[in-house]
Amino acid sequence: MRAISLIFLYLASFAFLGGVPGVSATDYVLEIFGNANMDENIDDADISYVQEIISGNSKPTELADANQDGRIDSTDLDRIGEIIKGEESELTIVDAQGRNVTLNVPIKRAIAINSGSMEIMRAIGADLKTVLVGVTSYALKDPLYWPELQDKASITYGSPDYEQIAKLKPDLVILYKKPHKDESFEKYETINVPVISLNCHDYETLYSDILILGELFKRKETANDLVDWCQDYRTNVQERTAGVSEDKKPKVMFYGFPDTYYPILKARTGESGIQATLDGAGAINIAYDLNSSSGTADVDPEWVIAANPDVIIGSLSAGEAKAGYSANESSIEYMKNVRDRLLNDSAIKLTNAGKDGKVFIICTDLNRGPIEVAGMAYLAKYFYPDLFEDLKPQKILEEYFEDWQGISYRGAYVYPPLE
Repeated sequence: MRAISLIFLYLASFAFLGGVPGVSATDYVLEIFGNANMDENIDDADISYVQEIISGNSKPTELADANQDGRIDSTDLDRIGEIIKGEESELTIVDAQGRNVTLNVPIKRAIAINSGSMEIMRAIGADLKTVLVGVTSYALKDPLYWPELQDKASITYGSPDYEQIAKLKPDLVILYKKPHKDESFEKYETINVPVISLNCHDYETLYSDILILGELFKRKETANDLVDWCQDYRTNVQERTAGVSEDKKPKVMFYGFPDTYYPILKARTGESGIQATLDGAGAINIAYDLNSSSGTADVDPEWVIAANPDVIIGSLSAGEAKAGYSANESSIEYMKNVRDRLLNDSAIKLTNAGKDGKVFIICTDLNRGPIEVAGMAYLAKYFYPDLFEDLKPQKILEEYFEDWQGISYRGAYVYPPLE
């Protein structure tokens, strides 16, 4: 778990979250110092809460020391006021590695190795062509999706050239949740380049990540709008699936990258990022309790037969001939072939999913980030076609690409198609 767990452990010393007067119990905590009441935003309620701390009527929280000087006093009130007005010149966040990082804002020159952060930045209206001086090499291999970035410096994920990065003089480098291979906070410190880790993929931290990027790039209002958009679609699905009794929910096996791993069978566990999507779509993950530090467990054919999933979802990575935004005409045949292979598997044939033909293929792009709400909508409609007869997942995708990413809708994302 990321720093949010530290926050809740801190509050646990006061018995439980609701036991701290003025502190809100929300689905997520905006991990920016100044969010004194530990909710999803920084507003006048945080000023009131800090005033209560100063007067001795409320207990300090992890994020109350807005200016990170080791004291909670009137200067924190000043800093919170600046943040509310969008006038702050520096901001301290808690990143995905639990590091408190103070940054000068707004960020004017950034390197994004985390493609999820790029996606969010573009969605909230940051001018990527201006603000990004270097990007992950993966983006440069996808000109259809990232046309505006093709002249940017290429940074290799996991093997950054620190001399190259130093010459680019970024205000900030954004990594994925965990540094990979030769990525090192210490090496970035040596070249005097600020660096943060963000998740930007999993639902549990997504909204906080969106709002953090909104603050860093001075796009707070649009960041809030994006969170609202995601929440509206997610709520629409969850409110319906909440009324389904446990014994009526489909048992689901989520198989990541069957085109790569088959005939080895794999199942995503409750520790994987897909769990929140399955929960929202009203499914029971048959691999929820399997032990796996990676969130994916190898499973035997006998286990699959005994678990007897009602639905099997195969998730494919994006690629021109496979799935996703840049997918070409051959991708439909590719997804069909993967599905046929699973339907003909000797173990899967014996499950309810195999017998009923309920094996579906989805692009992994729809499992993470803001676009995850479209993925959840597709899964919900596969699981409950009658309950979600009026739901149009492709419409959600079209909105996301055209309204939030500023690009035309295209590509192939699921098989068999719904609409």
